[in-house]
Formats: sequence, C-alpha cells, structure tokens
Amino acid sequence: MSKSYFDILSTTSRAHDMAHIAESNRIFASRAAVHENERDPSVQALVDFVREPRNEFLRIYIGRMLDTANETAPLNIKTPDDFFRQLDNALHSYPQYDAAFILALPFYAAMQPFMANPYGYYFFTNAQVRPYFAAILRAYHDKLAQPASLIYLDDSYGNWLSAEARGILKLDESVYDPAQPHGGFTSWNDFFIRPFRDIAVSRPIAPALSPQDIVSPVDGMVWMISRQVQEAAAFDIKGEQYYLTDLLDAPAGSPSIAPFIDGLAIQILLLPFNYHRWHAPVSGRVTQVKTVPGLFFAAPTPEEDYAVSFPFLSHVNTRTIVFIEADNPRIGNIAMVFVGLTEVSSCQATVAAGDRVALGGEIGHYAFGGSTCCILFEKANIAALHVVQKGGADDPAPTQVLVRQTIASAL
Repeated sequence: MSKSYFDILSTTSRAHDMAHIAESNRIFASRAAVHENERDPSVQALVDFVREPRNEFLRIYIGRMLDTANETAPLNIKTPDDFFRQLDNALHSYPQYDAAFILALPFYAAMQPFMANPYGYYFFTNAQVRPYFAAILRAYHDKLAQPASLIYLDDSYGNWLSAEARGILKLDESVYDPAQPHGGFTSWNDFFIRPFRDIAVSRPIAPALSPQDIVSPVDGMVWMISRQVQEAAAFDIKGEQYYLTDLLDAPAGSPSIAPFIDGLAIQILLLPFNYHRWHAPVSGRVTQVKTVPGLFFAAPTPEEDYAVSFPFLSHVNTRTIVFIEADNPRIGNIAMVFVGLTEVSSCQATVAAGDRVALGGEIGHYAFGGSTCCILFEKANIAALHVVQKGGADDPAPTQVLVRQTIASAL
C-alpha cells in the first residue's frame, strides 16, 4: 500500500476535498435531528457552554466558520444547530472500510470542512473549548469499545474482514479467527489494536543486529527527518522544525530536554491499516512517561494544508512521551513522542518510569485512527540512518518502515 497521509488528508486536491465534503454531508443525513435531551451528554455540555452569555465570541466563531465553509463547499451544515447535530451524528458513526480511507475516519470527515478556515481554526484551538472536545472523543472511544462498534466488522463485500481488506491489512498474520463472528474481535478497538499471531515471524528483528543498532518503534511511513532539533522557538511559530520545549512539554534547561538539543528527529506516520502497537527501539530503562493533553482537529494555520502539518501537530496535539536510557552508552537517550491525529486522542503506554524494556518489546499502543511518532536521538551518538525522508506531496513512493526494523545505528 503506497497511499500516504498526503493522499488522504490533503486539502489541496479538489477531488479529495469534495470527497470529504460528500462524506460529511452523508454523516449529517445519517440520523434525523434529535431533541437536546437525546444528544450525547458530551455534545450537550459543549452546546451549553457555548450558549453561556459570556461566550458570545465562540458563537461568533461558529457562525462565521459555517458561513465561510458554505461559501466554498456544497454543505448541508449551515446553522449552529446543524453543527452540533453533526457532532452528535459523528459520535454515532463507526469506521467503515474504504480503499481511500475517507470512510475510515468519520470524525475527521465530519469536521474537515470547518478546519480549513480562520474561524474554524480559532474555534478548534480555543483553550476553553479543548476539554469539551476531549470529552466528546472519550465518549467516542467508549462507543468503539462496545459490541455495537462491530457493525462493519464482517466478511461482507466492502467491510473490514472482506477478501480485499484482509489482503491489505494482512489479517492472516494477526490474532484473528475467521470461523468466529466478527473474526473473534469483541469491539472495533479490539480489532484496531490487534496483535500479530507471532511478531517474531511478522516483524522479525534482524538476526545480525549489533548492540549499536536501533529499531523502529512503529509501522509507518517516514515523513520527515530533522538533523538539528532546536531547544525552543524564537517566536511562537512552528513550521517544519521541531522545538523541544513544546514537543516534550518541558521548560528550557530541563534535564529531559538537554540530551536532545541539536539532536536528530525522525517522524513516522501511521494510517488506519497499520499495526498500532509500540515497541522498544533499544534495550534499556524507562526514565519517564508522561501524557500531554492537547488540541483536536486543529490545523497549523487556516491557510496551510493539513497534510503537511505533522511537525506542528506533534507540538500541540495530545501525545504520550516515553523516555528510554539505552543500556548501550553509545546510543544514550531516546525519546518517543506518540501523537494522536484526527480521531486519536488516546495514546496508552504500558510501561512506567523505572521499568526495564527489551529491544523490540511492547511498550504501548494507540487507540484509534491516524497517528504519528516522532523519535528523538542524541545526534552525537548516531553514526548512520537506514531510512530516508520521503512521502511528501511530490513523492509517489513513500518510504515504509516496519516495527522492529533497523532504522539507525550508533557510533
């Protein structure tokens, strides 16, 4: 599968933009309007907050967000009540298999028409609004853990266990039982974070791996490599650069930042069909694990294409950071920033500070949707990279990496 995040999330392609608009309209039409007392409580809480007299500016943002979106797109969502209905409908939408993966990200499809204009940007990035979207996505994740979320998880044509999907997802390598209803999965989330039957077979560590070699913590596509990571931004602007104070959510001069100043960063992107468990890139000791609450459905600026914004999103989205001190001092310290994109707001480490990890051992997983991982190294300790930066708008053949595959070597 060569399809990249640029293909799926780019708003520079009119065809892709119209596909997202069509899906947003379909979600809007999927359920009739419901009374306020029938809305999900998480959505109604946002409605009640926006309606408070002191929040007139939020009501203005929403109104102008809708007006601006409707000036450029044939949307059926035209009023604030329509927008809140759409949020509630998205909560009742389950991921569907789709070769273009537009149907696989229903919340993103529902919100995408409003993210790419100035007023949507102001609304989604508002600090007071953020906790309400966090609660809405928690409610969505809870629904994806229920048996009702299995609706598209069967072998019917066009569903997740169909012959086409099984081939793309390589389901036969996963813990999966075609003789059981829904493949033996108990929920969508159970399917999404499915393990391999035998990871040593599906994702083998190179038999000749040296003590200086570092393996990938995730499956995905290499999006960006930065060879001189900065401690902090001179201004509060984040483009195609990484700034440690924001990325690692720590003050300048912090001991957790110091090893990575002027260091090396590799950003890997995951799609919904990728394996979504995390594995240790080295053997060593976990020195710190922390989860940073962040934004949801925020683009870097109203004018910038979402698909080129991943460095920005790594600084501001919800993320879990795992720091490991390698047993081999020639490797030194590694930090992995596991970032939630679109629907993902749950990045779950299964290790804690003080734990020992073995090379290639499991250390956590994402919950659902698209995701990205930014890996930080001490640059002075890295002798060679075994991956190259690819996968942007002009690259039809993105560089794919597999979890537990060698990506770098220390001196």
